Amino acid sequence: MKFIICILSTLNIYFGVKNLLNVIHVLQDSKYSQGATAIFAILFLGMGGLGLYFSWVKNNDTLALLIEIGPWVLALVILLFYMLTSNYQ
Repeated sequence: MKFIICILSTLNIYFGVKNLLNVIHVLQDSKYSQGATAIFAILFLGMGGLGLYFSWVKNNDTLALLIEIGPWVLALVILLFYMLTSNYQ
């Protein structure tokens, strides 16, 4: 179980760093608005680190796994909201 949590945490932190680099204009490959990219950076970095904390320090693997899956669900909801409310003209 810790192996799966480590893989998900690595993915979350990778996407968080990539979005953070897009926010500070080091990378220029984001298709989404600056606000959405900043939300993704905070979401993925924060929940990736929190999942590692609960897995390794608190030894609560079930909660850590739920926290690691959380940013993916929240990101899909946020993307759906941004796509429904943005103007594509």
